[in-house]
Formats: sequence, C-alpha cells, structure tokens
Amino acid sequence: MAPKTKLPTLSAAIAVLSALTFTASAQIADTIYHGGTIITVNDEAPSAEALAVKDGKILALGLAAGVLQTKGDTTKVVDLGGKTLIPSFIDPHSHIAAYEFAWGLPVLNPPPVGDVEAIADIVAKLKAYVASKQLAPGTLVIGTGYDDSLLKERRHPIREELDQVSSEHPVMIVHTSGHLISANTAALKLVGYSKATPDPKGGVIRRDAKGEPDGVCEELAAMPFLMIVKPHPLEQQLKNFDEIQAYYASLGVTTAQDGISMPNDIALLREAARQKRVIIDVVSYPRWDIFNDVLSGQRKLDIEYHSPLHACESMSGEGSIAVEPVIKDATKTQVGIYQNHLKFAGIKITADGSPQGKTAFLTEPYVHAPEGQKKDYRGYPTVTQEELNRWFDAAYQNDLQLIVHCNGDAAADMMILAVRKAQSKHGRKDLRPVMIHAQMIRHDQVDAMAELGIIPSFFAAHTFYWGDWHINETVGRNRAFGMSPCAYALKKGLRFTNHTDASIVPPNHLDAMWAAVNRVSRTGVVVGPDERISALDALKAVTINAAYQYFEEKKKGSLEVGKLADLVILDKDPLKVSPMTIRDIKVLETIKEGKTIYSASHH
Repeated sequence: MAPKTKLPTLSAAIAVLSALTFTASAQIADTIYHGGTIITVNDEAPSAEALAVKDGKILALGLAAGVLQTKGDTTKVVDLGGKTLIPSFIDPHSHIAAYEFAWGLPVLNPPPVGDVEAIADIVAKLKAYVASKQLAPGTLVIGTGYDDSLLKERRHPIREELDQVSSEHPVMIVHTSGHLISANTAALKLVGYSKATPDPKGGVIRRDAKGEPDGVCEELAAMPFLMIVKPHPLEQQLKNFDEIQAYYASLGVTTAQDGISMPNDIALLREAARQKRVIIDVVSYPRWDIFNDVLSGQRKLDIEYHSPLHACESMSGEGSIAVEPVIKDATKTQVGIYQNHLKFAGIKITADGSPQGKTAFLTEPYVHAPEGQKKDYRGYPTVTQEELNRWFDAAYQNDLQLIVHCNGDAAADMMILAVRKAQSKHGRKDLRPVMIHAQMIRHDQVDAMAELGIIPSFFAAHTFYWGDWHINETVGRNRAFGMSPCAYALKKGLRFTNHTDASIVPPNHLDAMWAAVNRVSRTGVVVGPDERISALDALKAVTINAAYQYFEEKKKGSLEVGKLADLVILDKDPLKVSPMTIRDIKVLETIKEGKTIYSASHH
C-alpha cells in the first residue's frame, strides 16, 4: 500500500469560496434569474428574490436589488415570470446505464407507465414486435416491465404462454422489479435449464407439477438469461445513452446513478465519458460479485480512493478499480472523482430480492406464499451473512462506500450486523453506507441505522404502485403501512433519500415527492398516514440529502454561493400547490452548471 498523502479537502475549498464577500465590481454574471419563486433548500436562507450564475457556479443570490448589480453588458437576464426555480434533482438510486439494455424494447408495464393488463396483451405485443422487426428465427426476443400484481390473472406468465409468441425465437420477459424473468421453452433450452437443473445458490427456478421449469426464474436463477443478451453495437449504445440522458434531463435530473453496473455498463459509461458525451453527472456503483476474487484473496482491492469530505488518501500505487476483464484498458479510474462527468463511487451489493415479487427476505412470513412454497415462506437472501461481513470489513479497511439493496427487514438486519461488526473492528468512519430501498425496515432498525450512520434510500413510490398489492397479498396492512418509514427516519435525524429505482418506475422525482407526501395507493388508500412527510422534506430527499449521500453536499443539492449552478425551473411551486397535485408539476427547463440541457419550449 502506498503512503497516504494528505491533500486539501474539497469541503475546505468550498468553505473558502462561500466565505468570499461579493462585490458588484468584482465579477459580472453570465446569467441572472429573477421574477419568480426561488427555493434554496438551505434552511439558513430558504428563499431568494434573484440568483446570479458565473462560470457554472452560483455567484450571488438574495435580494433582487443586490443580485442585479452583477449585471453587465453580456449578462443574460431571465425573468421567471412567476415560475419556480429550485436545485436540480439528484437521483439517489436508479440504473441509468442499464436503461440502455431495454431502450426500444417492448414495454410490458401496466398503466400508468404502459398499457398491458393481461397475459394476452403481453403475447400480442411480443408477436407484433417480432413481426414488425422481421426478427430472424433464433433471435432473442425481450420484453420488460410485466407486473403480475396488476395482470388480470394475478400471476406470472409461464413457459407455455410465451411459447405462443414464437416457437422459433427464444423469448424472455423481465419483471417490473428486475428480480424475476419468465422465459419460453426455447429460452430455457438456450440457458440449459431442465428438470435436472438444481436451483442456484441465491435463486429459484420455479417448476410445474412434473418438476419441469415453468419459465419463471427468480433472483440469481435469472442471471444466465441476462448473460445471453447480445449488447447493441457500441455506436447504438452511445446513441441510446444520449437519448436516455436527455430523458433524465427532461425530468429535471442533473445527477444520476447507475446502481449496479455490470461490465458492459462500465464499458459504455467509460466510453461515453471518454467521448465527452456525458451531459449530466453519472455516479456508478459496480456490481459486487465482479470483485469476489478480492474477498477470496485472489486479488488485492487495488483502488485509488478520493473521499471528498475528509483528506484525500492514495490507497494504492496503480489506482485501478478493476482489472481484466472488467475494464480492458489501462486508463486509471479514480474512485470518488468525476472524470468527464463520470464518477465511480463504490460497490453495490444485492442482499435480497423484491417485495412485490415475493423474493425479499422478511423476518415474518408473507401473507400469501408463492405457489409451491410453504406457508411460512419468508423469501431469502442472495448473499450470505459471512459474505456481507467480509465486504464491509474490506470497505472499512479501504475507506470504500458500499450501497446495499435490502428490501426485507431480515436483509436489513444482515446489513446492520455487518456494519456493526466492521465498525467494532475498524472504528466509526464517515463512509455513509446506504441501504437501498429499506422498504420493510422496522423502527428499531431505523434507530440502529441512526446509531451506525447508515443512510436509508427509500422507494416511497411503492405506496402508489404496489401499496394495494402489499396490503392484500404480500405483507398485510400493518407492515405495508410501515413501509418506507420516512417520518420516523426524519424524527430520528436521518438524512434519508427517496428514489425511483428507474427503470422500475420512470425517473420522475416530482412523482417520488408526491408519493412521500401523500402515500396514496392506486385505489386511494393512504398507505401509512403516520409516515407522510412535508413537501419540503420530500424535496430535500431528492436534492440536498441525495448530495450528502454522494459526499457532494458542499457543491450540490441546494442554492448557495459557490455551489454548482445545477437548477430546474418548474411551472408551479411544489411547496405551495395542493399536495395531490405535486406529480402534475411540469419541468420547464433544466440547467447543468449554468448551461441549459433541457427546455420544454424546444420540445
């Protein structure tokens, strides 16, 4: 290990910048915004009359008379016309690179995302896709987003039904959760699944009465199907990624996450960054099992890590987050540092599955177990406690951030134990481990997370999309009402975030805010009224709190002098409209570091 070199911290630099006294003669603004509502998300100065931008950063904000003194001959003055200016949205968890995999494929989601309501609709859509694309026999057919909880049949499509799409094409469809797939006979044959195939560790191959695979595969049993997907040609991937970024920008997002980057995702992101095609900040967390040889001792965790909140420390001589075959060139990857708007920030681990798919790991049984399972079925973990312990031991030894998918409370117990063991060995460090989803966590677990410094990143939109399903089918009323406990986390002082898990649901953070404020299901049930939060706290969860999750709160997430001019103009004020109309607010313009990257007037 190379000697640790102390460097000036980013927080110190920002503090000096913020402390500079503004004088009108010192600098001339590039752009000034005034004439509307400006929400800063800064408790010390929650609103302003005007804001000035210079060289991609906020030059001044406050009373209009003072800010307008920065106006020069070249300054662009924008009259908001009564509209609302806020910090841009920072996506706490989604899968922006993985979106490319599904870009242009048949959308099998139910309303309001898609229009599929029955298994017959799935078959018809896939048949039409095969015909329209004139796919040659043997070509893999893929659809995404089907949701058994909202299909008329209330179950997963099975092998024989997908055989109706084609007997000449392997067919696989991905569940809305991303944790299950259903395949036809040809696809099962392609991956080698038969009656004799045992369930893999951390996954289940569902079977019919004769013991044959019925087409539905859970968790790690679904991985072989993803391995047979042929990537698009690189230029097509890059074009798709350009469009996906534009989609995020149209929803006010200027920082997005790729929450479990696979090798192909990493290659795409790096190439897009190399070509300077990344227009928003993208934060990548590569998938943990890519690096399992590190834990087994076959390879050293060889990284150069830069933590933005404490002194930067060089932790290795070579500075590579990954070796062959994950990253196939010699370019140094610096963990924690943006390079052309791309940052590798740590590692993502998936500890369990999906509550709506009934694979999340719970301490108490599901209300209705999946077909073929015993009544006391509680789901299952996808990693062992020992493996999770070893990862957190390595993370605390190497000052590396881990984000861990934990939907069920039993999985959450596993992460809490692993963090506690690592801290008892290495001491408390400001590594900000994140519990992704934290859907079914109990209040005692929130208490433990507050003690240990674990950040919950909630998926509050579950209360709308699957609230009724959870009440009636998966966990029952009491547990459903306690899911995504935002209000209790707020009471305990946790800086929680609230994500969309896109492409599970669209990366619309106004929709995420709406869900956290109202918690209303599809049928109008308020799913846990005691866990509702204010619109301001919901806005903080997708701005300043999300910046904190990424160690970036000193340069993003709120409107303050010296921070990046990452801004969004909305047609209405989310803090003043009726709570049930928050999701109807429109993004008019998205600005990244002072430059417009989306304008509704141009679309």
